[in-house]
Amino acid sequence: MKYNSNPVRVLFDNENLKQRLLALIEGHDAPSGITFTNLCFQIRQQAINERAVANADDTTYTNDEIAPEDQVRVSRLLWELILEHKIFLLFGRSELLGLSNGEDRFVKY
Repeated sequence: MKYNSNPVRVLFDNENLKQRLLALIEGHDAPSGITFTNLCFQIRQQAINERAVANADDTTYTNDEIAPEDQVRVSRLLWELILEHKIFLLFGRSELLGLSNGEDRFVKY
């Protein structure tokens, strides 16, 4: 068993990643949405579970983040989904929803 403490490199192609992002966003209720950090974490989990990561064989990943280049891909794909009117960005915070950390959230359009 190998351990890897580096950010996880996700091997989903862009179209597959885009569909996964959309599914994750659609799976959350509209008022609360999902944060960028949570999206990246869930994509990381899916990639590890499906062995769609670099060095998937016999490796335990200890870093909760995806690689910086994959964070950029996620961001770009999220903007594509916004421009396609499939999702929107919910700015600010809501103490009523328990989201007081100020993170913006992505919500189904």
